Amino acid sequence: MAADKQPAKDVDMDADKNEGEDDDDEDDEPGVLVKILDPVDKKAEFENISNIKALRLLNDVDIRPAPSPPVGTKRISPGHRLKDLQQWQEVYTGPTIWIYDAKSNTDRSVRLVSQQNNVYGTAT
Repeated sequence: MAADKQPAKDVDMDADKNEGEDDDDEDDEPGVLVKILDPVDKKAEFENISNIKALRLLNDVDIRPAPSPPVGTKRISPGHRLKDLQQWQEVYTGPTIWIYDAKSNTDRSVRLVSQQNNVYGTAT
């Protein structure tokens, strides 16, 4: 996250839309496919960010019934809010999060943060 970059960029996929078209809902913002965050003024807050912190900053949280364990498998004990806490699971809704950070340069990868899983025992 270099200091010479812009704080945020949006890639607008509706740029070719005709101006004369009537919209049923005029309050909607144009569709944004990709948003790049490069928070120059809050760099320390985003440095070494965990997946769960990124989810909580950029998504909404909800709960749902935890997936059923496979036949012959016991529920985890003690429970965990991201996997199975009293047969409930914490999940997130919102934009898909890809994290490219200093570690990405070393291991040549980017992190895809999962908002919810459908397999018992997995977490975001």
